[in-house]
Amino acid sequence: MESKTQDLITECCGAYMDVGAVIAEEDTILNLPIEASSEADARAEFDKLAEAAKARFADVKADAVWQAESHTLQAKLVFSCAAERLIFEMQLS
Repeated sequence: MESKTQDLITECCGAYMDVGAVIAEEDTILNLPIEASSEADARAEFDKLAEAAKARFADVKADAVWQAESHTLQAKLVFSCAAERLIFEMQLS
């Protein structure tokens, strides 16, 4: 299998950047550690995020594992492409 790298150097506001260094094509997973006092609270928060992602992008997959010792839901959203992940992540800010 041949690996092709395509660099796109672009200028914005007097600064130059390699777009390929910022957005990797295979970077489709958004990890979301959600801390909460209970698993139910954490899952409720994650369900809101997952539904928002699925409403915006058709092929989003959601998965989460509760870690009781740290009271953290290790959640992840898997998007069909890196651009979708990046767009959704920017909306969270």
